[in-house]
Amino acid sequence: MANHQIKIITEEGESVSFDCAEDEDIITAAIRQSIYLMSSCREGGCATCKGECTEGDYEIGKVSSQALPPEEQEEDLVLLCRCYPTENMVVEVPYTLDRIAYSEEGKEFSTEIIVLESLSTNVMKLCLSRSDGEKEIKLDSGQYYDLEIPGTEITRSYSPANIANKKGEMEFLIRLLEGGKFSTFLSHEAKVGQTINACGPSGVFGLKADGFTPRYFVAGGTGLAPIISMVRFMKEWGEPQLCTIYFGSTLEEEMFYVQELTQLEKEMDSLTVKLCVWKATDSWHGEKGSVVDILKKDLQETTSKPDLYLCGPPGMVDAVYSVCEETGVPKEKVYLEKFLPGVS
Repeated sequence: MANHQIKIITEEGESVSFDCAEDEDIITAAIRQSIYLMSSCREGGCATCKGECTEGDYEIGKVSSQALPPEEQEEDLVLLCRCYPTENMVVEVPYTLDRIAYSEEGKEFSTEIIVLESLSTNVMKLCLSRSDGEKEIKLDSGQYYDLEIPGTEITRSYSPANIANKKGEMEFLIRLLEGGKFSTFLSHEAKVGQTINACGPSGVFGLKADGFTPRYFVAGGTGLAPIISMVRFMKEWGEPQLCTIYFGSTLEEEMFYVQELTQLEKEMDSLTVKLCVWKATDSWHGEKGSVVDILKKDLQETTSKPDLYLCGPPGMVDAVYSVCEETGVPKEKVYLEKFLPGVS
């Protein structure tokens, strides 16, 4: 099988190159060579690994039409996790070189389910504990793990809400989707004491050093998990930056993790939590309006330009990104990870 040279060009014009066989996708080829490009689901279901092919030819595997619409395919946009080169390629990606990580691939290890709890109508909390004799969880807050459905080779990627620890414990917030393979497992088959294989950590979404610049964290749905991990890391290490969590839902009954967020706010003098419900009733005591509207109002009222960390569905992330541009927050101060929940 022929190998082809892949050249990835970042926003600022830097580049990284590696080989890719015709029968492997570009993300897999990069990981094989200890190069971690931005990616998440690795199944063509999210937009995290999207880029534009400017040179070369390729074949595209099965992808979600939401993640890569037909009109974008016609413009040579690709999802690198479903892109198979047929000749040398040059791909431009919409992020900077510092978003690419270089490390050894995450190791696989076994875990045991210790908590399985419904948090809302469509969100489950899954807590795991290492069961391979080790007690260390390695993690840069914002990264993700691949979890395998027992008895299969099917995996899904989820970011934990915990920080690195030596207790061997991990906490995941997982949205349940009708027909989703991992969702079906959690809803109908998973039991406390059951073994789940995990692999990781992977990914480059995480905190960036930027002095005392305030940090705004914006989350939709289970995009809250990596946000919580990053704020917990700040608490653990006493990082001094003022920070605000904007957590949004459409309806009040979809809001979850409120007690934990409220407790975290009490424990951190530097933290403000804004719970935003778009279609709130008169009885709702939090912010009334979409997370995008509340963020826009705050950005318009402040003279400082915070660092923004965004995680949630593409529609929310794209809307927040537009607000940042409108309010003068520089592009290089916006860090994001977006997902489509259609593959859970």
